[in-house]
Amino acid sequence: MNIFKKYVVLFLVLFFCKNIAQEKKDSVYIPNKVINKTVSDTIHPKDREKDYNRWSVNLNVGTNIGIRPFTPGYSATTPNYITNPEFNHFDFNVRRMFNTKFGVMIDFAYDNFSAQNGSPDFSNNLYRTTFQGVLNMHRVMNWEEFTETFGLQFHLGPGFSFLQAPGTTTFNHYDNLFSINGGATLLIKISERLAFNLDYTMISNLTQHVALDGQSNVDPSLSRSGSIYTTSAGLTLYLGKKERHADWYWENVDTKKEYNDLLARIEDLETMLNDTDRDGVADYLDVENNTVNGVAVDTKGRAVDLNNNGVPDELESYVNNKYGDLQATVNNLISGDNNYSLAQMKNMINGQYVNVFFDFDETRITTGTISAINFLIKYLNANPKANAEVIGYADEYGDYQYNINLSRKRAERVMEMIVRSGIDAKRLKLVVKGEDNSVPKNSKLARQLVRRVAFKVD
Repeated sequence: MNIFKKYVVLFLVLFFCKNIAQEKKDSVYIPNKVINKTVSDTIHPKDREKDYNRWSVNLNVGTNIGIRPFTPGYSATTPNYITNPEFNHFDFNVRRMFNTKFGVMIDFAYDNFSAQNGSPDFSNNLYRTTFQGVLNMHRVMNWEEFTETFGLQFHLGPGFSFLQAPGTTTFNHYDNLFSINGGATLLIKISERLAFNLDYTMISNLTQHVALDGQSNVDPSLSRSGSIYTTSAGLTLYLGKKERHADWYWENVDTKKEYNDLLARIEDLETMLNDTDRDGVADYLDVENNTVNGVAVDTKGRAVDLNNNGVPDELESYVNNKYGDLQATVNNLISGDNNYSLAQMKNMINGQYVNVFFDFDETRITTGTISAINFLIKYLNANPKANAEVIGYADEYGDYQYNINLSRKRAERVMEMIVRSGIDAKRLKLVVKGEDNSVPKNSKLARQLVRRVAFKVD
């Protein structure tokens, strides 16, 4: 009988927990909910701040070689890179890197083609602009493992140019050309702001209508294509406020590993500092990490229960003060000396104040709750036309099918006792609920209450 009293008290206390937390919010510390945004959310390569500059400008000067097409008898100067370099090529470009490996550049170039010895005189100009993709091969190949001074770039992309030939009457002094441009650039780092570069570029003109000398039209059978090679040298100026440019930036593998390890440790600390049950005690210190929200706890997160009756003292005192002495209510409920009306008994049964409780993973009825069965039998005997549902429950432990079977066995055990008392089995209906999810999970107090058989009468 004492056990039955205890479980009824527990059940009623849990029912009022939500109301208690609301009314005591000014006197009980309830920390704000922890937003579990971990450091690892910010270390994705796309999200991490890039610690390098992206922009650069190049200014180059060099020579060109016009390969084709030329009018028969005409040829352009072929420079000797040592004795007669013939600086007839200039280019300027602006480049932006998306990351340390890939980028784009826009390039502006000027080339002059003039007659060499033995060729009729001519002097034509070619103006070109291109848009090209850039690949830092030294970053792709991890050259930092053996050098931080030399780099290698490849560039490729379309271009548009026009050939100006003021000394010819073959055409209206210019020819529009579309081209494909590609080449390689050797970088030699001078400082974090400056690099020397050597570039070799091949230009393939796709819509050439006039020879480079400007004296004849291109035979359509030659596909109206032309070729020009340029060799140049110049300086690359790096722009930006960061210490390094993307061309020379790389992450030390060991440092990166230490950085990631540190982030992981910070993430673990954040998780440990979470307060799942919001009792003001961090999870890593919380011995009882499922206390009822709003009750006073000690420094280890345990609900204060000085009388050791399984009900936090603060909740028990609150419920007794507001709703009367629950212990006295329970005594009246199970006492055979009280003459409740059938309506009152029905309300208490259907309100699930009358329950048969079970120990963990057990189907054996606890001795102290047999009085609940007697209370139902008393009602059924006093009301011969009434029928009853015998409803079995289980706690959240175990899978779905296991809890269904367990709650069925509990209900069957209670039905067996009722039938033995003389109640016709036809007046009883077996109802199997499995897990009772009407109370908070992960709570020792809640699990004591849901391992039960309840009743419903008509």
